[in-house]
Amino acid sequence: MLVTNGTDGTPLPSPIWYAYRDGKFYFRTAADAVKLDNVRRDPRVSICIQDERAPYKAVIAYGTGEITEATDWLARALPRRYLGIVGAMGYEAAAREQIERSGEVTLVVTPTRYASFDFSAETPVYGRAWLILKRILPPWL
Repeated sequence: MLVTNGTDGTPLPSPIWYAYRDGKFYFRTAADAVKLDNVRRDPRVSICIQDERAPYKAVIAYGTGEITEATDWLARALPRRYLGIVGAMGYEAAAREQIERSGEVTLVVTPTRYASFDFSAETPVYGRAWLILKRILPPWL
């Protein structure tokens, strides 16, 4: 989740794919996205990356955003990371027209500080066992 500051200072969270490389976060987005207007006006951003499965863990990065030209490596890396090789090929074919129509840029976030939490230690053994079973049992249980 990328959070920028709206025109009135209200936090504006945006779910978005990311890549982490060389100490920076990289995002690919439409050139006319509202989040970019927010970054141009106020480059302070935060990013929350969480494990979707209990017991929950997360890292929150606070930093500044910079808008740069679209990068080829990111255009290939993000779909592969989130969809796998086959899914990425389908995504690239399906999204090509929209990407070409709106244009894309890269948002680079340089973190200045981090916060994190991890509830694993507070989860008792029987709770962790249940969470593991829950992944393999039918969803109605």
